[in-house]
Amino acid sequence: MMISRIVLCFIPLMIAPAILADSWSPITIVNAPTARAAHSAVFTRIDGTDQMIVWGGQDSPMVPFANTGARWKRLSDVWTATTTTNAPSGREGHPAVWTGHEMIVWGGDDGLNFLNTGGRYDPVADTWRPTSLTGAPDGRFGHSFIWTGDRLIVWGGAVGFGGDVNTGALYDPVTDTWSATTTVGAPSARDGQASIWTGSQMLVWGGISLGNYVNDGAFYDPRTDSWTPISTTNAPSPRLFFASGWDATNLFIWGGINSRFQPLSNGKLYNTRTGIWKTVAKTNAPAPRYGATCVWSGKEFIVWGGSDAAGNPLGTGAKYNPTTNTWTPITTTGAPAPRSSHTAIWDGSRMIVWGGSGECCNNWFNDGFAYTP
Repeated sequence: MMISRIVLCFIPLMIAPAILADSWSPITIVNAPTARAAHSAVFTRIDGTDQMIVWGGQDSPMVPFANTGARWKRLSDVWTATTTTNAPSGREGHPAVWTGHEMIVWGGDDGLNFLNTGGRYDPVADTWRPTSLTGAPDGRFGHSFIWTGDRLIVWGGAVGFGGDVNTGALYDPVTDTWSATTTVGAPSARDGQASIWTGSQMLVWGGISLGNYVNDGAFYDPRTDSWTPISTTNAPSPRLFFASGWDATNLFIWGGINSRFQPLSNGKLYNTRTGIWKTVAKTNAPAPRYGATCVWSGKEFIVWGGSDAAGNPLGTGAKYNPTTNTWTPITTTGAPAPRSSHTAIWDGSRMIVWGGSGECCNNWFNDGFAYTP
């Protein structure tokens, strides 16, 4: 009698480890950019691949300003260096935007000069192209830098130590041309202001104006080249180095320092539909600080890091829900070392913190961490 034999093959299942809510996890440092602070970072999604691009910043005492960077791919947790061929000169404090296929950086300083140069980085081709100098705004630092969907808006900023402007320009990457923005009705000259794109207008608020902290703001409409002031009734007190964010309806302002250089732990929401300022709750808010980063998760503003009154970096933060007007502290278990001058971006489901400076601002980090709220 023939006895059939059944062979069972057990194929092990590859199950990814569960990602817990309110948790931190490190990202690789293999091939990461050198340690730095005051750099730029943008999040991109190209052909289904999620990436963060880090570029520039204050590097080390021997090479203080970098023109290097790298792309971090989220799925593979791999860094790939960006080319330096035709890259802009090394700098810090420069903003960056993602246009949909390029990262554009412009302005900042190199320790000696405020710059009016910039570059356009294509991560697919790994190539840089310079932005035109013809008609470009004066070199500046602490300026607004907003992508509208087809134009870049540069406005305000410091053009020298102690010198602010209320001038700006629109940059068209298709034609590589600049056109000046009107100063009629524009806010006073300033730097360090909050800047967001509402979908149709740029909104700027606060900052420092020729040595004076201000708490006013305005909308700029690039279609009509016109400014409209916003209400100052119940606006936040004047401050600098505050955290700011945008949730598609509200401008979020929190923390920072006042004119006596005292860190703050209060804030406001400006509703762009009603034009009304609303007070942010203080219960469970982060400790007073300046220089904290802020990202919008789709549900909450996440505030993290920064420095205290003594200039010591902080490694704590909290989540603010604008619907319920409540704060929830975030875990410190597995969190990055305390730092300031770092970047924080939202990758679709997590906040990615990278780089920055530590105690006394004389040491830099080249590590990163993902926070799952």
